[in-house]
Amino acid sequence: MSSSGLTEAEERRAAELEAEATAKERAAIAESLRRRSRAAQDRDVVATADLNAPLSVRAAHEYAYVARDVKRIALTASLMVAILAVLHVLVNVMGFITI
Repeated sequence: MSSSGLTEAEERRAAELEAEATAKERAAIAESLRRRSRAAQDRDVVATADLNAPLSVRAAHEYAYVARDVKRIALTASLMVAILAVLHVLVNVMGFITI
């Protein structure tokens, strides 16, 4: 019996589990690096496709990001206006909340 209070079989099993977890972590890191590399290659191909094309054509792949961000900004603004309208009704119209 070892000084840690574990049997040799338990220590071997713990070492096996640790090795398995380390292998899974390394595989996940390698897959992440492969995905990033492929994405970078795809961006390079799109960005350098035609240097003589207008900027609007070369940057067309970024329009999706801009559209998504504008939609999120509009949603946030409308939510804030709705909250202000509810507070206005509660405070000024109904007198429900007194300040």
